[in-house]
Amino acid sequence: MTERGEQMPTVSVVIPTYNRVGIITKAIDSVLRQTYQDFEIIVVDDGSTDTTREVLTDYDPRIRYTFKENGGIASARNYGIPAARGEYVAFLDSDDFWREEKLERQLACFSEHSEYGMVATRCSEITVEGLLTAEITEGRYRKQNRAGRSGWVYADLFARNFIRTSSAMIRKSCLDYVGYFDETLPVCEEVDLWLRIARHCPIGFINETLTVYTDNPEGVSTDRFPGREIWIRVLQKNYDPARIPEKVYRKRMSRLYDHAGIYRQRRGEQTKAKEHFQNALKFNRANFVAWYHIASLQMQQWLR
Repeated sequence: MTERGEQMPTVSVVIPTYNRVGIITKAIDSVLRQTYQDFEIIVVDDGSTDTTREVLTDYDPRIRYTFKENGGIASARNYGIPAARGEYVAFLDSDDFWREEKLERQLACFSEHSEYGMVATRCSEITVEGLLTAEITEGRYRKQNRAGRSGWVYADLFARNFIRTSSAMIRKSCLDYVGYFDETLPVCEEVDLWLRIARHCPIGFINETLTVYTDNPEGVSTDRFPGREIWIRVLQKNYDPARIPEKVYRKRMSRLYDHAGIYRQRRGEQTKAKEHFQNALKFNRANFVAWYHIASLQMQQWLR
């Protein structure tokens, strides 16, 4: 019970935001329209300089607005977690939104599987301009992000992340056990958390597009070359040799170093690119792509 004698909400929705006054209400409205209504919304304003505070004042009584100095999205999410009063914490980025039955479906999954520490959903995408990247047919977006599976998925997530942060609902007790987002990571902080959760307990995944994700090409994404260097750091941190065969680990790391090297090469950073390609070969001598790029760099030096 709260100090006012009110019943605790079942779900706490944490929405971090920074200077997104023009779009955050779309995210909030998608929560307010949920078929499951026992929730609270915690908006963590990460140092916005726009009118976010004014717009959200008295917007809806279930919104708990809090302001903090700018520290990044991981910091903002972590700021909201201790304030959550619900048994479950659901994350929603301020440029994403949910379909109406998302919370209901996730809670049903938790009810059926008490062993799950987290339940996530498949996603669809919109552009930063708010345009759908696919048509809608019978209420479902045709283009979907990658599929996932339920259960002990540590090895699956190690090989390829299939969980978007805005689709995740996590037991508060699970977060208290494994810890929060790693604020030292500029990206991949969510992958790092998923891997820690997946080593601790099974995860549920609903293969339906109950979350809509905004694809921002200007952001640093784990799916693009800049994020590959952080991916390397995260996988090294979370590698469990008892669960991931060394051969699989070495092949995965070699491929990531390949991608990181290509990114550096495109930026004209030849020395760093060569270093990444050499690391790719240290993990897998049969990586012919890395051999090709090293030969290409060497040829460029000869032709200068």
